[in-house]
Amino acid sequence: MSISNPSRATPHSASTLPGDAIVITGLGMVSSLGADVVTSCAAARAGLTRWKELDIRVTDKDTLEAVPLQGQEITWLTHGFEGFARWLRLGDAALRDLLEYSQLGRAALPHTGIYLQLPGRLLAQTHLQSNVLSRIPEGERARVASALASERAEAEAQFTRRLIPELLELNQLSIPPRAQAYFFGGAATFSQVLTRAMEALRTRTLERCIVGGIDSWVDDEPLTQAYELGLLRTPDKPVGRFPGEAAAFVLLERLDCARERGAVIEGLLGPVASAEEKGHRFAQRPITGTALFESISTCCHPPTKQEDIGLSIINLNGDEVRAREYGHALVRMEEAGLPASARRWYVAEHFGELGAATGATAICLGVRGLVRQYARSPAILVALLDDEPHRSAFLLRESPWRPEISPNSATHVRQS
Repeated sequence: MSISNPSRATPHSASTLPGDAIVITGLGMVSSLGADVVTSCAAARAGLTRWKELDIRVTDKDTLEAVPLQGQEITWLTHGFEGFARWLRLGDAALRDLLEYSQLGRAALPHTGIYLQLPGRLLAQTHLQSNVLSRIPEGERARVASALASERAEAEAQFTRRLIPELLELNQLSIPPRAQAYFFGGAATFSQVLTRAMEALRTRTLERCIVGGIDSWVDDEPLTQAYELGLLRTPDKPVGRFPGEAAAFVLLERLDCARERGAVIEGLLGPVASAEEKGHRFAQRPITGTALFESISTCCHPPTKQEDIGLSIINLNGDEVRAREYGHALVRMEEAGLPASARRWYVAEHFGELGAATGATAICLGVRGLVRQYARSPAILVALLDDEPHRSAFLLRESPWRPEISPNSATHVRQS
């Protein structure tokens, strides 16, 4: 089934929305569960997972046998590709899906931006300090560290010169360089992407903006780093992360622009908030959940009705430190009357650890749940924890337009 023209839909609370409200009009995603956002989210809704044996093998102390680590790899898309080439494959598949889903015409592109999040440096830097430099004679460490830092900075500079331009070229798109931006960091960094996009839309610098993230924890280098830092679940370690990979994009528009081009409004982006912990995942100091609570509290302040938030999407991933932090935040939320008992969906449950792709993937999951009405809540709280000090939260709201459902539409696949 498919949504009919939104101009024929009956607005409920739409008259109260200002023209510069930020609406969601397109989604695109590729994951281990599907080649597009509809399939990926429907498979997650059905409780599916798709495990793959990875290249790293560890010894099971009970059987004394070498067994491979498990993760969620998009084998049909990324097998044989590493680093930049892997990111390009992931991003291209997700961007193609977004363009088809949103039906964004190329005439709109001069007024469109693209903001892309990529993995940060914390994992690599921590691995370098604890697993590489510690094995080098002390007198040589500074020289080796400087050389490796220069090499990584050069590689990052090459990525940023090439990645967005090549993604656009593959999809025959023309977005000016001034409307392109990169962000680097873990899951919670996505709030910076959203905030920057919202500012550009509301100041009318842009009319619409494609925001998204790309990451692969099953790629050779990050997989090795995560394993050697003890972050992954193994036969002898019952807590830890399962690595995954994905790319996801979301099309944000001002309400007035979306209605002018006749776009289907799938959901609304509500308040976005962020705060910082005093330490990070690898620092020797406790993480109390204060920053996560502050982010959630800012998002959920009046006029938000707490009873409207019946669902939360969280990026808990099997990591004990992260679970403890979220528990601390829940206690504070309960005391403050915030939605601590809302139902929860977990991004990593179906896709594995997605790092920089987590935030956009959470939006895809939430908006599809709102569109198909299995979210069973008019508003969704997305709360993002991180290995880095950043913590963030934002709200998704259902579209105030209740479109008619056309059983005879040729575009029924989109609504499956």
